[in-house]
Amino acid sequence: MDAYLCVSIDCECDKGEGWRVKKPLSFAGITAGIAGRLQPLFARFGAKPTYLLSPEVLRDPASVECLNALTGSAELGTHLHGEFVAPDAFEPDETTAFQCNYPPQVERQKLEGLTGLFQTAFGKPPRSFRAGRFGIGAHSLPFLAELGYDVDSSVSPHKDWTKQGAPAASFRDAPTQPYWPVFAAPEQAATEPGPLLEVPVTILPSRLSRLPLIGARIEPRWLRPTRGTAEGLMNVARDELACAREADRPVVLNCMFHNVEIIPGLSPYAKNEAEADAILQRLAALLAFARGEGIAVVGLSDIADIFAQAGPFAPLRG
Repeated sequence: MDAYLCVSIDCECDKGEGWRVKKPLSFAGITAGIAGRLQPLFARFGAKPTYLLSPEVLRDPASVECLNALTGSAELGTHLHGEFVAPDAFEPDETTAFQCNYPPQVERQKLEGLTGLFQTAFGKPPRSFRAGRFGIGAHSLPFLAELGYDVDSSVSPHKDWTKQGAPAASFRDAPTQPYWPVFAAPEQAATEPGPLLEVPVTILPSRLSRLPLIGARIEPRWLRPTRGTAEGLMNVARDELACAREADRPVVLNCMFHNVEIIPGLSPYAKNEAEADAILQRLAALLAFARGEGIAVVGLSDIADIFAQAGPFAPLRG
């Protein structure tokens, strides 16, 4: 069965240690990070990334101009950090809000505002979405469907964000492959296709997760180039492919990271050029792996189109 790789990138204003927002707001992670580093890398591999844009990016004229001028293939979608969009918008020191904690009417208004900013910036509606801090809840998916989105990518399997302040965002038992979600319970797969496809981030349990006492506390393995080694990244991809290919359905890998990670000093993850370059090198290794395996690198909304054409599938779990 066909296999696909999505590289879905959360795109935000420049941050620093502890994810603290740089002030005044700056956007080198867009103008230098995406245009200067990421998009040329994807073009080299004939790959199509998905850039998921936070409200403050969509309000910045230079960022919008840069994104409109990108060469090569790319999908643009949205990413909600609710502090930056009305009602009650402000410039936070840190983006700590989970959208599932907003009253439903406030969450709806913020999603409407974000979607409107995208429409104004690019002259078309967005099709793909990810919540800031993966914080979707019981009302999020119906709102997204009403606003015309085709795919959400907020579910993080094997993760529970309760201790971080979002008890509604528990995804420990969520499928690792795309599924049509139960709207009121995003971690659960519906029995029939729906208007919105969930494309979860590829996250697998640690190989030590079954150890007594400590196993449950070991961080799961993300398909994410931020840390670790290229071989470790590819092992996550290989393990998910091996499990998912047992079923007769398209197989999807979904790698995520932030645009600011690949510029020194704009995130906690790259303090210098060597650390930023190491993240780019791990990403390049994953793209080379995909090319060697004949895995197409496509946008998130392309997955929605593929699944709409292929018909219903039983959900797969990692």
